[in-house]
Amino acid sequence: MILLSTSGLPITLSENTYKLSFQNHLTCDSEGDKTCNKMVSLLREPDSASETDICYRFYRDICFEEDRSVFQAKDLRYDITVIMPGTIKNECKKTSGHYHGYINNSTYTYPEVYEVLEGRALYILQKVMNFSQEEEPVISDLKAVYVEKGQMIIIPPFYGHCSINAGDGPLVFSNLAVVSCPLYYKPIETKHGLSLYACREGNGEITLIPNPCYNHVPEPSIVHPGQNEKLGIQFGHSVYHAFTSFPDTFDYLNHPEDHIDQIESLLASSK
Repeated sequence: MILLSTSGLPITLSENTYKLSFQNHLTCDSEGDKTCNKMVSLLREPDSASETDICYRFYRDICFEEDRSVFQAKDLRYDITVIMPGTIKNECKKTSGHYHGYINNSTYTYPEVYEVLEGRALYILQKVMNFSQEEEPVISDLKAVYVEKGQMIIIPPFYGHCSINAGDGPLVFSNLAVVSCPLYYKPIETKHGLSLYACREGNGEITLIPNPCYNHVPEPSIVHPGQNEKLGIQFGHSVYHAFTSFPDTFDYLNHPEDHIDQIESLLASSK
């Protein structure tokens, strides 16, 4: 068993099944998995998807009972996802990907915080303002963000995104997200995934391959995330404990309008 110490929580990962176990009265409201054959509309090589091979598992609404009221007061939830190692053909396993909907009475969509607890993640982020319309998506910015164990990333408003296992073993990451945030999966399914596929070559290196279903895609920026203590983003510090200790720090998840410059500065191009 692997103790996910980066989370700051009593959670272990089975080295055989890659399932999570929760101890010391830490609860998980629900869990499930997605097999590779349920990802066919999102894959570069859909004919290679297996009905039995699990792509990822998800665990929703994880917390101690004494912290539940803090999460509910801010309409936030702490989840964990485990993406299995390996590839589908040679495409790295990933989550489905989605856009976040608009905040009520706001011109912005909801941000989200991700924290890598084990392994290495690659997040593809594409900024699309017209994601909810039935027309060709206009991508104004494209980022490939590599996030290491103990690091965090804020998904800025308007960025469609998916999580990809860029390591050799399982990828385990948490997310702190607004419960009532609408999620848009269909625009990405219609295009058979985001505008980039991450494929592992024979030498183990990852290559980003354009998705031919998109038109006029900008050159991607290769990015490594930055830190900002005022936003609760400190590498090596548990997001769960940062939130439960100082919940007002994360008010930007419901009200990003005064923090856009800070949020976007964490993803400035670094390569």
